[in-house]
Amino acid sequence: MSPESVPPPLPSAPPPFMPPPPTQSESILTVIEKVSQKTGIFSKQTYRMLVTNTRLIFVLQVKNNVDYAQQNANLSLAENPANFAIPLDQVQAIEVYRGDFEDSSPDSMTVKTLSDKMTFLINDAYRVSQNLKKVLGNLVK
Repeated sequence: MSPESVPPPLPSAPPPFMPPPPTQSESILTVIEKVSQKTGIFSKQTYRMLVTNTRLIFVLQVKNNVDYAQQNANLSLAENPANFAIPLDQVQAIEVYRGDFEDSSPDSMTVKTLSDKMTFLINDAYRVSQNLKKVLGNLVK
């Protein structure tokens, strides 16, 4: 068949899949610096935790001057394959703990989801707790 004799596609063919438009635009509410997760006995990965109105985004902290509060959340997530996100509707609670001076345990934060429990080391439990409570309310314990 020559290209001129190819019939046009049938109008009954379904249109290509188009994702639904977002119901609300995602905005970054707060950024928590230096959130570390142990990867081994002597190793850890340090993230910035971006709290948006729809999810928690963990962005591997590298030595650059990106202002994550101004950057698109999807762009931040795509920067590194180690970055990950947790939808807020999956988060059951975020528990913030002060470290113990006597046994030199660090401040920490536990994110409990429907299927997982992740523990992170943080620098200032009080400040992290206050910042998270401002934007997430009763999710923070």
